[in-house]
Amino acid sequence: MHPSLKILVVPALLLTACKDGPEAAEDAGDGSSSTAADDSTGAVEPTGGGEPTFWRDVAPIYYERCVTCHQAGGIAPFRLDDYGEAQQWAAPAAAAVAARTMPPWLITSDGSCGEFRGSRALPDGEIAVIEAWAAAGAQEGEPRDDLVVPPVPGLSGGLQLATPSFAPEIVGGPLAEFDEYRCFLIDPKLTADTFLTGYDVRPGNPALVHHVLAMPVDPAQVVGGGLTNAERMQALDAESPDRDGWPCFSQAGEGVEVQGLPVTWAPGMGLVEYPEDTGVRLAAGTQIVVQIHYNLHDADLAGQSDSTMVHLRVADTVAREGFFDVIDLFIDTLFVGEPAALEPGEASVKYTWTVDLGQQYIPPGGDPVEVYGIFPHMHERGRKWSATLLGDDGEQCIGDVQAWDFDWQLYYFYDQPRIVRPDTKLRVTCDFDTRGADGPVTPGWGTQNEMCLAGLYVVP
Repeated sequence: MHPSLKILVVPALLLTACKDGPEAAEDAGDGSSSTAADDSTGAVEPTGGGEPTFWRDVAPIYYERCVTCHQAGGIAPFRLDDYGEAQQWAAPAAAAVAARTMPPWLITSDGSCGEFRGSRALPDGEIAVIEAWAAAGAQEGEPRDDLVVPPVPGLSGGLQLATPSFAPEIVGGPLAEFDEYRCFLIDPKLTADTFLTGYDVRPGNPALVHHVLAMPVDPAQVVGGGLTNAERMQALDAESPDRDGWPCFSQAGEGVEVQGLPVTWAPGMGLVEYPEDTGVRLAAGTQIVVQIHYNLHDADLAGQSDSTMVHLRVADTVAREGFFDVIDLFIDTLFVGEPAALEPGEASVKYTWTVDLGQQYIPPGGDPVEVYGIFPHMHERGRKWSATLLGDDGEQCIGDVQAWDFDWQLYYFYDQPRIVRPDTKLRVTCDFDTRGADGPVTPGWGTQNEMCLAGLYVVP
């Protein structure tokens, strides 16, 4: 595991996952098409000729591509399975799909930089139909009843872990100016080894919650000072006896050793399902530390509370056991020598780091390992993000984001995993916009600071 895993705290998201007004959907940047698109350019003609209508031409696209979120009870703030609401949102929806900000899918998916399962990117032809429908007046057409609203994505069974009702306070300091990071210990009472195969996180107060981590901890593991994890967590908890949990900018708290980071949630992520037949081991007796990053930049949130539900899907066995790693050599500069800094006042400032993955993941004489998924991450000043594998056989792009969106931070899983060999290195480049900054932009955990992070799901 990379040393940065010891200190990483996935940062906050200041904005909600879905905008809350028709005018917000029109705010789609410069309207240019990003490369995060399917390689499908053929126009789709209205099926019955003439001007397109909602029920004949647009509803089939919405039901397949959009209604998992845009339905009653979905995470989106309006419905697209209802003509009345769809008509109201026709123009901003057309603008959003044309700019490729909706459906949310940041990673390039045209085959030039990896192929990903479950891509939400719309083909050009479907975008053209939605645009033509909106431009022609968003007509209803003949209603139909053969389209089925898909279920809201979620998990059944498994483990449900609820954090206590908690009112956060601003305690972050200069590296997280409006924030509190709080850890809560939950015992799932595992009597046998089991495997985590997916998760779904549901904040009780989404305006407060800007990321959630769930970290397995062996309570009996001996850590620094001869204490066990259990004793260390008890000591941290006792430092603030009038409040639940303990402060934890350093993963599960200072001195607590975790067994990986299999649950990383940020607004817009929704249900996460690991690739088939893979999972992360939760050993018998494992406890779970849930870290929540609360952000109170909005003064109206002062005094409000939250109770978050973390739902874990588990299996008795899996064919292949994996682990999650997170690497950010930009934020690591806070702990070694002079911290890195981004020059202020520039439309584009790039930061690049490289790490030896083969040395990190493969013991001498060991076999190659596979990367099944990737998680790009930056803060509000992020513009573009890219990841490349370097080896004796050349360079291989494994992730490319041309239009970073702080509101939609997803894990992307490959159709075919990327191979890491003993000579393989990982290079990550982050591109930032520092205009408006009062001074150099430094690494940090608050959204006013920055990160340049790559999360990897690795399967030996």
